[in-house]
This record gives sequence, structure tokens and C-alpha cells, in this order.
Amino acid sequence: MQCYPPHVKTYALQNISSCETASTELERNLPGQQAPWLLKASDGDVIAYFNVVPKKAGSQWGGHCVTADVSGRHYNEDAAVLSILRHIQSVVGGEITDDNGFVA
Repeated sequence: MQCYPPHVKTYALQNISSCETASTELERNLPGQQAPWLLKASDGDVIAYFNVVPKKAGSQWGGHCVTADVSGRHYNEDAAVLSILRHIQSVVGGEITDDNGFVA
């Protein structure tokens, strides 16, 4: 029996220049999907759920952002998740942080 961390881990690409462009890049990287876009392991299990979030007053994230919620079953597969976020960052800018506010 395997033990998994009890919660989901979240990364956010904050203060992006365009929600529309970020959505287009997610569609290119995770084709055939939209809100949420799913990054899947080779066995089909979901590693992470990606969403594009417009700027909202009172949000914990700054500006428009892309969030990635990493499944507890894939808690240590940060590299795959960050690879997609870094690609989107190269197109729309912004800063990648984790749910503790640390820059990734």
C-alpha cells in the first residue's frame, strides 16, 4: 500500500499578459481539452489540472494567471508541470510561484 500526501499542491504562473494567449498555449500543449486542461501520466492518471484564471479582486494570485493543481498521487512530478508552465511563461511572461508563495 502506498501513502500519498494528503492534499493537492498548486503552482501559479501569475501576472500573465493575456488569458487568451495562455489558453491557446495550453490547447497546443494539451490538445483536445479545455478548462481544465489535464496533464496525464502514461497510464492515463491525471498528474495536474491546469486552469486560466482572470484577475479577480481579493484573489490569492496576482493578476491574470494560469494555475496547476498537482494530484496527490503525483505529488513529486513537479518537473512535468513546471515544464508546461515555463513554456507558457516564455509566451505570456509572469512569475511562477507555488502555493506557499515561493518562486519556482
